[in-house]
Order: sequence, then structure tokens, then C-alpha cells
Amino acid sequence: MEHRKLSWDGFYNARDLGGLPRIGGGETKFGRFARSADLRFATDDGLEALGTSGFQTVLDLRNDFETRLKPRNENEAQANAHRVPPSPEAPLPDGVFGVRVPLDATGDIEFWKRLAAEGRLGSPRFFGPVIKEQPHRVVAVLRAIAASPGGVLFHCAIGRDRTGLLTFALLALAEVEPSAIAADYAVSARELGPFFQRLDFPDRAEAIAARLAEQGYTIESAVVEQLEEFDPWADLIDAGMTEAELIAIRSRLVD
Repeated sequence: MEHRKLSWDGFYNARDLGGLPRIGGGETKFGRFARSADLRFATDDGLEALGTSGFQTVLDLRNDFETRLKPRNENEAQANAHRVPPSPEAPLPDGVFGVRVPLDATGDIEFWKRLAAEGRLGSPRFFGPVIKEQPHRVVAVLRAIAASPGGVLFHCAIGRDRTGLLTFALLALAEVEPSAIAADYAVSARELGPFFQRLDFPDRAEAIAARLAEQGYTIESAVVEQLEEFDPWADLIDAGMTEAELIAIRSRLVD
């Protein structure tokens, strides 16, 4: 993990998707994709390091209302009530482009109520339902990745759930070992501690782990469960991606 960690000033839960073992041998390439929490604490030096490292695109997976310091209406205030406080998009250095493509289909209230009732929210067990039942959002994000120049850093608010889902799809597409995909997701529980402390916001890692344990899972085994139910080629083509698009995305991570 340490050789993949991105220690840019003010970045949290940030790591490169390179250096991960692939099924059958080899590793994913460095400098192509990276994940992180949002960039609210990123300093000028940290943002400059992002740009000089070859990352030319920052892809923000948050919803519009998560970037406005003041909610426009009661619905936005309610939507943000249990999230980390909103934060505007970071001012990026010259040569780094910002793109925002929300991953959540927030209008599908019944879908999110069902996942909450099933105890899936905040854990990797929401990956499969989103990919299969909200495929248009997943396709929009993957197409933004495919169209983005240079290395792509992507993030949501804390860089765990939506960022985790996109990482899950990319690494599965690159045929990364399931145990390595699971281990990468689990790293966030440790890496996010300082982020939550700085925000003075509750860290729910222990509560999420306890809920998964009640369901018979660890963080890692929950990721593996989702991988066992996910065929990246078939499921993403069913979602609307073309084979050519998937090959282009995969080629960024593998030879």
C-alpha cells in the first residue's frame, strides 16, 4: 500500500491504482488512475504536485448540492444532513481539468430506501445494485473517464463509497486479483480517520464493520461477494458501454 499512497499536501485517502497484482501475473500501471477524498483540504503545493505527477483530469463524482455551501432549498438541506459538510470544487492548477459527473441517481428514492433497509449503504454491498439498477449513471462516469486526458484522479466526498464503486469496476475490468481489490477498499477505513478528525465529523467505520458482521461479512469478504456477482464485460455492456470503450479504458491500466 505504501508505494501506492499519494502524499500530496492536504490530500486524504489518496492512492494510485497502479501496482496491483493481476490474475495470471503482472501489475496495473501507475499514473493512470488515482482515488481520493474530496480536495477541500488540498493546499497549493498539493495541487501543484497533482499536476506535475501527470494527472490532467480531476473527476468529481459528487452531486451538485454537495458543492454548494448554502443549500438552495429544504430538499438540498435534507440531502446534506447526514453527509460531510458541502465543499466547493477545488481551484485546480493550469493544465488540470475539472469534470463533475454525479454517480448517484438521487431521484430514485425507493431504490435508496431499499438499500438502506437491506443494510447495504456505506458498505461495498451497494456496488452491484447500483451497477445493475442505475446503469446510466455508471456509464456516464465511465465515458467521462474514457474521454479525459492524462492521468485521472477521481473522488466523491470521502472517497470511499462512490469512489470505491468506480475503483471496483476499473480494477475488475483490469482483472486485478479479487483479494487485492478487497484490500484496496478496506484501506479507506484506516486512511479516513484523520480526514474525519479534521472535519470534526463522525467516523462510522466501526458501525459499518459491525453491521456487515451481523450480515456475515467482513469489509473484504463483502467486496469479494460483489466481485463474484459481477462480470465486468457482460454487465457493463448490458449497462450500455461498447466493447471498444471498455477496451480503451482497460488499456490505460494494463499492457
